[in-house]
Parts: sequence; C-alpha cells; structure tokens
Amino acid sequence: MQVLTPSKSLIFFADPAVYVSGVVVQLIALPIGRFFQWVLPTTKFNTFGYVWTLNPGPFNVKEHTVITVMAKSVEFGAYATDLLLSQDLFYAQDFGFGYEVMICLSTQLMGYSVAGLFRRFLVWPSSMIWPGALVNSALFNTLHRTYSQKDKKHMSRERFFTIAAAASFVWYWFPGYIFTALAWFNWACWIAPNNPVVNTLFGYASGLGMGFITFDWAMISYFGSPLVVPVSSINPLLREHF
Repeated sequence: MQVLTPSKSLIFFADPAVYVSGVVVQLIALPIGRFFQWVLPTTKFNTFGYVWTLNPGPFNVKEHTVITVMAKSVEFGAYATDLLLSQDLFYAQDFGFGYEVMICLSTQLMGYSVAGLFRRFLVWPSSMIWPGALVNSALFNTLHRTYSQKDKKHMSRERFFTIAAAASFVWYWFPGYIFTALAWFNWACWIAPNNPVVNTLFGYASGLGMGFITFDWAMISYFGSPLVVPVSSINPLLREHF
C-alpha cells in the first residue's frame, strides 16, 4: 500500500484534482515519434527467417493511434486502487502485495469481460460513436493530414490550437496561483463569512455548494469536458430543444 498511497494522495486527492488525460500523450507522441524516426538506424536484422528493423519507416498515424489507445486504456488506472487506499487510510487494513494484485486483476478482467459481452451492441454498430473519440480523430487528422494546409476563409487548425493552448496556459496562473478565489468563487460566503446558514447552503468545502461559480477549467472539466459531449446528452431534459 505504501506504493499506491503517495501517488493517489498527491494527484487524485488534490483540490482540484490533477488530471493528465490521454490527449497529452497524443500530443507529445508525435514529436517523440518523429525524433526516433530520425535517430534510429534502418539496419535490417534476420531472426529465424523473419526480417525486422528498428526503423521500419516514417512515423505514421497508425503508430500514433496505437500509442494513444494504449495510453487512454490506462488513463484512469485501476478502480480497485481506491478500495485499497480506503482500506489503508480508514480501516488500517493491509493484506499484502498478493491481495492487492489479485483484487486489481479480478476487477479489471471483470470489466473487460462485460465489455466483450456488449461489444456486439455498443462497439460494432457504426452508429455507436462516443463524442470523445471524435475529438481524438480530429486531432489525428490535424496533426497528420491537414497540418500546414492553408485555408483562406478560416484560421488553420494548428494555429487555433496553438493560440488556445497558449491562452489556457496564461489564464490558469490566475485561478491556480495568482488569485485562487477564482477557482472557488463563493460570493455568498464572502458577503456573510461567519453566518452558519449561509455557509451551510452556499459553502463549497463546508456546505451544499448552492450557487457555486468557478473560473477554473480544471474544476469545470473534472468529470469530463463539456465541450466534447453534446448538450442533449448532458441533460436529457434539453433533448427536445436541440
């Protein structure tokens, strides 16, 4: 448990939680792949009749996709680590390394089994497209196919991405470091900081969080980016209006 506790405490239990998504790996994989494409030798080896090489060719979108899929498959880790952490922190239970490995493997394999049973209904039909996959597909298309292509009517995708990334980097310094109150904009509690009723109703850490406002994107996208999932899917009551 000593191996699991520090990482979960420092990353997952931060407020707001520090979350490294698979998109980060998707972005840094391209320059790393291009670098290895340039430095790795193209020498061919023959092993029992099988010819192989460390550098089979240019870094392509298929290799990039495989890397991203591998990264996103472990993006959230094993959910059983939360059970192990709770046992250690709240119940002082430590059943050893073997127990930790087996409970993680059993729960993960159970999830893969259920996914395999329902892939006929949720994976194979072409209509079953999750919006998050479209974001990755658009990014792949921008990085490998439309990169450096100029459009007279619109801003190029890579330029828009660069501007948005730079603006996000600059803005995050304000709610994250310079003026942290922007992350927990409890205006009602500022008016009456010593009122128990107001803090119970409007407090973020000590109450129900009614009227809670935040200007921190890490807080907004904690459970998923609202820009990815359609509004009609976020709130079923709005489907008839969209």
